[in-house]
Amino acid sequence: MSEELRLRENQNRFHQAIGAAEIRGLENSLMNASNLAGTYYPEDRSQNGFALYAMSADLAAKPLSERLPPTPLRHYYGIKDNRYHDDLYLRSGLNDVNAMRRLLVKDGVRLGSAPILEFGCAAGRMLRHLEAEARMTEVWGVDLHSAAIHWAQAHLSPPFQFFTNTTAPHLPFEDNSFGLVFAGSVWTHIGELDDAWLLEIRRILRPGGRLYLTVSDQNTLAEIKRLSPDHASNRHVAELDEATGMLSKNWVAFVTRTTPWMQRVVYQRDAWLARIGQWMDVRAAVPNAYGWQTGVLLAKRG
Repeated sequence: MSEELRLRENQNRFHQAIGAAEIRGLENSLMNASNLAGTYYPEDRSQNGFALYAMSADLAAKPLSERLPPTPLRHYYGIKDNRYHDDLYLRSGLNDVNAMRRLLVKDGVRLGSAPILEFGCAAGRMLRHLEAEARMTEVWGVDLHSAAIHWAQAHLSPPFQFFTNTTAPHLPFEDNSFGLVFAGSVWTHIGELDDAWLLEIRRILRPGGRLYLTVSDQNTLAEIKRLSPDHASNRHVAELDEATGMLSKNWVAFVTRTTPWMQRVVYQRDAWLARIGQWMDVRAAVPNAYGWQTGVLLAKRG
């Protein structure tokens, strides 16, 4: 076999395999590889591939509040009595945005004067409530879940802009691009690359820019145990403790389970804030700002 023919056959083999239904198990295995950066959650597809569609004219004529993602893209927000409720989904996003706004206002920050980025936006549950700001400045959303991003691109752009990122700690923006970056329940899923991502966010923030993020900490553990003793997170923590004995030791952080979506990261709040305070100013840390999670406001030093 000639070298040219061998290379062509090898190229065809990979072209035929990428995205095929037969290798979905391999894709899942890759996402389970906790030391593999640069992955993301792809669109569901058949052996023939997949297609993307524009928003219907009827839906385009409706306000953003009536353009709601299909329930698989809502990531369990808005569920009550085992059923999704549109009003609860919208209210949850608005409540979380308002909690962030209160911290920002208290810190003297006015939104709309500089570009904004939501890191881990899913299908825009929070971002959709920054419509007024998007009329004044660029507002971006990024996420690992490409299906959610594709839906948001079709239904919420304009006024917002979206793209799919990966687990690799890099965002394709210039230095000092944003006045605000926010991330609700994202650092709860980032394991060993949490510092690298924090420094990447710092890079794209303008001097004096703010990062608002939420984390799980010892208060979160106590709240879940008190308010929802049957919650699966309690079992996951107990199983890790049984394997490591961590809770009786001087732990500073731990991660239960694996994959970016399934894993849960928990910090000892004071130790974590002391460490990241070397890189950014800690402006506020408010328990229960985002459900059971603690809201943290950081500022890039000028």
